[in-house]
Amino acid sequence: IKGKNKRTIKMGIDCRFLPHGGYALVPATLSTMAWICILVQDGCDYATLSGTSVELLTGSDSIPYAEVGRTAYRTPVYYPDDNTWRVQYSDTCLDYSDFINQDVWWKTSKAFSFLSLVFGGGGTIFLWFTTCIVFGRGTWRWAGFEILTAAFMQSLSLLWFTTEMCSREGSSCGLFFGSKCDLAAVVFWCLASIAIFVKFPKPYPKPLRDEIETAGMLGHAGGGGSISNEIPMGDYTGSQRLPKGTFM
Repeated sequence: IKGKNKRTIKMGIDCRFLPHGGYALVPATLSTMAWICILVQDGCDYATLSGTSVELLTGSDSIPYAEVGRTAYRTPVYYPDDNTWRVQYSDTCLDYSDFINQDVWWKTSKAFSFLSLVFGGGGTIFLWFTTCIVFGRGTWRWAGFEILTAAFMQSLSLLWFTTEMCSREGSSCGLFFGSKCDLAAVVFWCLASIAIFVKFPKPYPKPLRDEIETAGMLGHAGGGGSISNEIPMGDYTGSQRLPKGTFM
């Protein structure tokens, strides 16, 4: 700023609506959809179990299948009128008994699922800050690596299908609601990370007039007085410069 009374203006965080434009909403929305896919699971809807493991799990040889998850399971109920087995989703999930061996693959799957929830959730919240705060290119790419890590962790959580319960002779596990949601989350997080690495939406320059007016308000709040008396508003020419307060 040029003038008779020159003053250095120090600005804080540059916070405004969509400083990176609408493109910042793309990875943020994709990451949110992935996070929702993880949160909607109830813990006992990950896969369908059939075969000999069902008898070991339920203690009955008449139940044809069970819906299983990492923490609990459900069994269907027989309806003689229809001659069908159906699951009552209003019923409470059942805890696993000690007869079910939660082996190393089971525990590994649970660990990767938890880590993906942490990395993905943190990255999702972080990305939504780009809708109101200016980020640098390095910070933008760091968010992309966080989301990509969440996708990798989520894909490794599918190791649950290699557990003893699913791989026992005569038994098998098929994809169900929870595992399909995990696959959808991997896809959404991969798309979000691609959107981040492909393009960095450069922040729109903030008008110099807005910075001066904001600094004037900060001056009033801090007792420093208004700068409008030192630099007449008529001297502004509408020139713009890169925003201050950018996260690098």
